[in-house]
Amino acid sequence: MPILDSLEGVTHALRSSEYHDRNPLYYWVVEAAGLRKPYIQDFSRLNFTYTLLSKRKLQWFVDKGFVWGWDDPRFPTIRGMLRRGLTVEALREFIVAQGASKTLNLMEPDKLWALNKQIMDPVVPRYTAIATEGKVLFTFSDGPKEPQTKSVPRHKKNASLGNKVVTYTASIWLEKEDAVSLAQSEEVTLMDWGNAVVDSIERSADKITGIKGHLHLEGSVKDTSKKLTWLPNIPDLVNVKLLDFGYLINKPALEENDKLEEVVNKTSLFESPAVGDPNLRLLKKGERIQLERRGYFICDEPYLVVSKPMVLFEIPDGHTSKAASVLTTKRAKPGTNTQSKDQPKQ
Repeated sequence: MPILDSLEGVTHALRSSEYHDRNPLYYWVVEAAGLRKPYIQDFSRLNFTYTLLSKRKLQWFVDKGFVWGWDDPRFPTIRGMLRRGLTVEALREFIVAQGASKTLNLMEPDKLWALNKQIMDPVVPRYTAIATEGKVLFTFSDGPKEPQTKSVPRHKKNASLGNKVVTYTASIWLEKEDAVSLAQSEEVTLMDWGNAVVDSIERSADKITGIKGHLHLEGSVKDTSKKLTWLPNIPDLVNVKLLDFGYLINKPALEENDKLEEVVNKTSLFESPAVGDPNLRLLKKGERIQLERRGYFICDEPYLVVSKPMVLFEIPDGHTSKAASVLTTKRAKPGTNTQSKDQPKQ
């Protein structure tokens, strides 16, 4: 290698710092051969917490079936991270910002994802999805007798993204968590519609089975403390499978004597069934969106047939508290919390 560097006109050899101890041998070979002496610049490798970069160790996860393949969204490969929703722009800006430091460091991946969020937020459209499990019907005494539609911006601050269609009906679906938080006579704001008042809450045992109320569209959204996402009660809502991912290992950094089978995180895939607004039918594979009050997602499997849900991968947004909770306190989202060896069909 030293001879090739010299003969091929290399002036600066850039190498990661684990090769530093070989520098004297490199120079000895060059001097012994009477060749021009290239300059060696060492730089530290970029390491992330809870992340494996060794190809040999990553191959172990593939061979053991803990991931779907080298493009698995839990993998730190280019294909894997792009599939999970990382933008090329964010990756490029992050690497340039690091510089060629010689200091060994262990970085949090949240910094990369936070930068990715800054790039995505102004340019991704907004949609709505409600968790299937426990969703509650909110019925209005003065709601529209027939479904009504209205065209609204897909992004309130970016008109270039165009519009989407919102349907208004006499009854709407609410998230279970939102329904549980409501009280009788409380006034709330329904996003992209207006205010409504809770008249009564129906219960069966400890479960809320329905909510009745009336619209108060002239009410001030500034006077309400709760801004709720919702979906119309119509048959053409889209079945959606929301997938979120945790770390593949349960230690911030591996030591030499660590065995992968002892540090593997066997619960790194979180699945949540949901229903989404009909506009999601238009999403194409690889498109990034924001689901209101849920986060950012990338479409891995678009909507094709009624019997098969579309698949959206949640994109990390850089919140350290959320990333850390994956290993300890992160509760299972509605649906199945499981480690699956089955990759979504392409």
